[in-house]
Amino acid sequence: MQNKESVKSQVNVQENYCIARQPICDENLKLAAYELLYRNNTSASEANVSSPHEATARVCTVAFMDIGIDRLADKHPVFINMTDEWLVRGDMLPEPAERIVLEVLEDIKPTPEVLSALKNLRSRGYKIALDDFVLTQETKAFLPYADLIKLDVMACSPELLAKRVAILKRLKIPLLAEKVETWDEFEACKKMGFTLFQGYFLSRPETMKSQPKSDSGIVLTQLMAMLHQPEPDVGMIEQQISRDPQLYYRILRYINSAQYSLPRKIESLRQAIVLLGFTNLKSLVSMMVLAGSSRRGDTLMPIALLRAKMCECLAVKTGQSPVESYFTVGLLSMLDAFFDRPLPSILEDLSLHPSVESALIHYEGALGSALKVIEAYEKADWSFVEQSDFDRHMLTECYVEAMAWADEVVGAAI
Repeated sequence: MQNKESVKSQVNVQENYCIARQPICDENLKLAAYELLYRNNTSASEANVSSPHEATARVCTVAFMDIGIDRLADKHPVFINMTDEWLVRGDMLPEPAERIVLEVLEDIKPTPEVLSALKNLRSRGYKIALDDFVLTQETKAFLPYADLIKLDVMACSPELLAKRVAILKRLKIPLLAEKVETWDEFEACKKMGFTLFQGYFLSRPETMKSQPKSDSGIVLTQLMAMLHQPEPDVGMIEQQISRDPQLYYRILRYINSAQYSLPRKIESLRQAIVLLGFTNLKSLVSMMVLAGSSRRGDTLMPIALLRAKMCECLAVKTGQSPVESYFTVGLLSMLDAFFDRPLPSILEDLSLHPSVESALIHYEGALGSALKVIEAYEKADWSFVEQSDFDRHMLTECYVEAMAWADEVVGAAI
């Protein structure tokens, strides 16, 4: 792990960039990849760039040199938008090729030079995705070189989309649905034959009948409420954890992981509680509550943890307190997506400070402002980010730091 000063120095290499990542999941809602969302200049009100070639150069530099692909995406592939110049000049592309999906944008023409480049790039191990693809007499020339086809579900009616999918399915090329906004759209796209999905539906609750909580879920929810009390009782917490052997095991396993580098293994639950402290235990229990609450837990968890750490980082850098409240707001901000219930009804089960509740429900106060700008950053809403009260360099530093931390914690807790 690199320290914060190292992260800061890396971030400042590219003075004006903004970078974020958006999850891509499979039909089982397992995290499959990330697309890098990038803009090389935040001073403009829109995401357009003056030079697409320069933008691609900078995103490759940032992702593979300044930050590092492992820190940015853990072990998952990354999707990067390409220009015809970058495809033809394949010597500029970063490595490792097997981790990279090159997106051929819809305005690229299938010239002999481009098609020859795609053939060569595939032979080197790169995957090729046709972005916002529409099949025509001209664009069908791309198909022999395509590993994946991306369709914008908002670009046409559901009826026309279904017809396009029916034709493309005959080609036996995997289809990715992008800009999926709702759970109903996800289900509809899955029935059409899409196997990969991208969009904000992941962070929104699905419409479904309320399911009764499992015994384990009840223990965890009650434990989380205990930990949010002003003065948590160690004895009661120990007793509550002891009711769930799996929870007991996971806490001991987590604290005995390499992350803590302990001189000897922790053997007792009370020992673990004392060493962790209430703040860390609260975070760990909250994470397990969320992970076990939704089919989308594996995909949502890195996002929730990233928000939590980024909120905490912003609080530290701006001198806000208590820092723990910022972490809590970020971590709990996706409860509705995890539990598929309205957020206010979920918060009734917890005894949260009014400032935390108002931030989560109405984006009120300093806590709410931090959460709102972080959500905008995730969506690459750079115009909102630029107009916020937060310095964009600070936001980028916190985002990079939080990504690495969130992926590490998820890996240690599994």
